[in-house]
Amino acid sequence: MSTDDQTQVVEWLERLSGLYCREADARDRAIREMRAAGAARLFPLLRAILSDADSCLRLQACEAVLWVDPEHGAELVLPLLTDTDANVRYHACGCLHDFGDERAVGPLARVLAHDPDPALRGIAAYALGGIGSPAAIPDLLDVMASDHEFDNLGHQPSTTAATALDAILAAERQRGYTERTAEEGAEEPDLARLREAALAAYDAWWARQR
Repeated sequence: MSTDDQTQVVEWLERLSGLYCREADARDRAIREMRAAGAARLFPLLRAILSDADSCLRLQACEAVLWVDPEHGAELVLPLLTDTDANVRYHACGCLHDFGDERAVGPLARVLAHDPDPALRGIAAYALGGIGSPAAIPDLLDVMASDHEFDNLGHQPSTTAATALDAILAAERQRGYTERTAEEGAEEPDLARLREAALAAYDAWWARQR
């Protein structure tokens, strides 16, 4: 990649993050231009930026690769779930909520189970709910039952896990695999009934994998 390409990528990342740019549509234009440039041209440099010592650059590149090509970009973002910087891990989880697919379920489940920060475990649950795969149900049920540590904003991973399970059940209903439950969308769902509905959805999903 040429020096001009490198300069252009840095400019796109700054516009994507909103840094040093006051134009209202700068972010949207950056996304359109990056997509037009394509993954073949941009990914070699973005891959290098994803391992840069500057965590802010890693954050920006994380989002950029997914805007350019979410299918192939997800593979580059997954390693950031074990980044040494908690902010990078948090941002990667948020991006996977928006762009992830079933390939992210296992790595996010490991964050959910093992990250020392309850805020990270909570956003991993949120990401799993956004992806909507029943494959995450057992891990979310475990966290809903056991992880009640508060993060710095007063949220618990267990509560976010319950919300994620609700989202997965809603996604399954939209796909035509389950019926709406009384707990779906409730502000304070009956956790026992939510667990029962989630296990039924998981069993049905598992049967479809055979």
